[in-house]
Amino acid sequence: MDRQFLEFMGKLFLETARGQKQLEDMARWMGGGFGGLDEFTRMFRRFYGLTGQTPSSPDDARAWEKASEKFKKSFHEWLDLISAVPRSDFQHLEKKCETLEAEVASRDETIRKLRDLLSEKGLPVSDTVKGFTEMMEKQGRQFQELMENMGKAFKKG
Repeated sequence: MDRQFLEFMGKLFLETARGQKQLEDMARWMGGGFGGLDEFTRMFRRFYGLTGQTPSSPDDARAWEKASEKFKKSFHEWLDLISAVPRSDFQHLEKKCETLEAEVASRDETIRKLRDLLSEKGLPVSDTVKGFTEMMEKQGRQFQELMENMGKAFKKG
């Protein structure tokens, strides 16, 4: 992580201790592309050495973009360091989990229906169908274990 990021975050946390509002403002500031809240923008410019430039110059725009990317990278490294997961990443995995759980449920239902059809007709379940069924059940158990482990990993932070 870069020195400016750590200084910025240190100053921010000291200021945040004085009121929860600043943390909410920071989230809004970052969500708005690092603009809109002059206090944060001034602090960001100061810590990233952007105070001597004219905000409308092309050099300032490039420096601003470079500093913001550096900040975002350091912010994600910091989240990783404290074992936090960005909400967007969590929501993406949560949606993927729901989709996979629905697929497993659908396959389980298909297997149940096929078994019922076979038993209604009095047909023996062949080794191939039995092997396929066991494979699907094993995949379902492995998926459940994966989801439980992912849930535990997210709860640690």
